Amino acid sequence: MNSQTRFKLTLYAAGFLALVTLLAIGSKMETVATAAIAGIMTILSAYIWSQTQRPSNNEYASKRTQKSHGSKTHRTSRPSERHSTTIQE
Repeated sequence: MNSQTRFKLTLYAAGFLALVTLLAIGSKMETVATAAIAGIMTILSAYIWSQTQRPSNNEYASKRTQKSHGSKTHRTSRPSERHSTTIQE
């Protein structure tokens, strides 16, 4: 699906749900109006998510291996020291 088709589909769906919202408000059906507004928000967030640039799996894996080889983890205390704290009065 290309970007233009996705944009048109998003606009049509959002327009339909906006119409449903207005009709539901006029008919005093608040639950339907609330569900339609939630649908509009879902459609818009899905559209934004589809337009973001995410790294491919290969790109992510190569960055992850480079980071793990270059960094060393240091612990400040041993597990036995962490659990042996006592409260003194």
